[in-house]
Amino acid sequence: MIPALILYLIRRMKYGSDASTDFRKFRDIVLKIKSFLFFFIVSSSFAYNTVNTSEALTYKIVKNNTTIGFINIEKQVESDVTTYVLKSHVEAKFLVNISILCNEKTIYKNGVLIYSSVYRKVNGKVKANHKLLRESGRYTLFYDNKKQLLELDELTQNLITLYFEEPKTIRKIYCDNQKQEIVVTPLNKGCYRVDFEKGKYNVFHYKNGECVKIDAVSKLFNVTLIPVSS
Repeated sequence: MIPALILYLIRRMKYGSDASTDFRKFRDIVLKIKSFLFFFIVSSSFAYNTVNTSEALTYKIVKNNTTIGFINIEKQVESDVTTYVLKSHVEAKFLVNISILCNEKTIYKNGVLIYSSVYRKVNGKVKANHKLLRESGRYTLFYDNKKQLLELDELTQNLITLYFEEPKTIRKIYCDNQKQEIVVTPLNKGCYRVDFEKGKYNVFHYKNGECVKIDAVSKLFNVTLIPVSS
């Protein structure tokens, strides 16, 4: 591309003109080439330094050997910003039919949580709709047309990251549903328990660093989340 540009610019010089005119034209060509090279190098450097990757996971939700729903999670990395988007749908029957829809979004910048949101409907009624935003080094929770400052240090992981990463050295993570940090307890190799409230917890199982199963336990029912092979 650059040699072609040089040839194009040289061809624009008029032959038969005096030497001083040719020199000025040649000098203009050199300046144009320098300018082009500068912007070419800068743009190329920016392109090579930008990381852009994506990853998608699907978990089936199983109760009594029956699949009652799915969780789909996408992870998008663009330079220093990582975005997670979770969508789930559960159709189950206990005493009555239950339909649960959930959308979650989490954004990290330079490894720090700067935004998260949860929207959940149960049988068509909104049961959760709140957002967490990091502003001026502080976390603010927005819900029911209100906002609340949370006494939280810089957050580097929340619950959604456990679907992608084994929390080998992590002992606390932020839980959007609970609106607070919760404890991660190692049980044995590749196995970690996350308690939400009394009688409600998840157990994450990992193999070679990848999440291979999640046991979700509550007072009402227990389900198992199993990754679906792509």
